[in-house]
Amino acid sequence: MESQTNLDLTEDIRSLIEPLVSKPEALLIKRMDKPEDLGKKEQNYLILCEKDDLGKLIGRHGVISDSLRTILNVSIKNMRKKVHLRFESFDEFNAKGESK
Repeated sequence: MESQTNLDLTEDIRSLIEPLVSKPEALLIKRMDKPEDLGKKEQNYLILCEKDDLGKLIGRHGVISDSLRTILNVSIKNMRKKVHLRFESFDEFNAKGESK
């Protein structure tokens, strides 16, 4: 296990969400924290998936995404850390990149 300040949950997140999507090979999970933020209590992750899978990951009224956040936050509670997840489709992400 990595040190508490540099705990990376990318593989844990992948293992939770791969069974929920129809195209797990198109799944991209990226930690969005800068190197100087690694010692902070919050960790931010961006989850990119196909447009068809986005609804499956968020769920009706956000039930699935809230459950994923709860599971991850409970698993690292003893380290006094908090996880933030952001879900986007590749289409949305590419559109934002072009508009900048």
